[in-house]
Amino acid sequence: MKKAAFIVFEGLDGSGKTTQLHALVKHLQNQKGIKCKEEREPSDGLLGLMARGAVKKKFRFEQQTLALLFAADRYEHIKDDILPCLEQGVHVICDRYVFSNFAYQGLSCDFEAIYEYNRAAMELLMPDLTVFIDTPPEKTSERIGQNRVGKELFDDAGAAVRESFLKAFGFLKEKGIFNEAKRLIIIDGNRQESEITREITEQVEMLLL
Repeated sequence: MKKAAFIVFEGLDGSGKTTQLHALVKHLQNQKGIKCKEEREPSDGLLGLMARGAVKKKFRFEQQTLALLFAADRYEHIKDDILPCLEQGVHVICDRYVFSNFAYQGLSCDFEAIYEYNRAAMELLMPDLTVFIDTPPEKTSERIGQNRVGKELFDDAGAAVRESFLKAFGFLKEKGIFNEAKRLIIIDGNRQESEITREITEQVEMLLL
């Protein structure tokens, strides 16, 4: 029996990542009988709620402080929620992880600093599969405008965040984060939802089955 897998979905807000995550979990549980649990970052813990509040502009942190806060929340999230599930043989599928920390806080903080902030968390756990849904920023901005009430911290930075994600993936590849056992796949998000779902499902089933 294969060990439980840790799978992460990344992408801009409005990229469709959460929709695709829900579709994958439903497929695995209902069609394949595979135990899995959804998680998200920031987490629902105290530190995660503080980070989420900052993103929603309820209060303000310096970007360096926010980068540290996300990293601290991640470490607690791994220890309290993710690792216990994996140890019980339950696959964990998470909406955002360390890559978002690099992409968003990397707009104003040095990647090396963010790497150091997250070193303890990354040494504990890195995803077996990272799915980046690459949807054009103009499309994600349109979706956000239609569906969101109120502005969030990075709503107007879609193009810059996308570029930061891609730079972060390159930076982490050089650090040896990605390899045959820890894969990154980039999915074209500018297609029909069903096509994206099919591609992701095929990739995940190759990992799990």
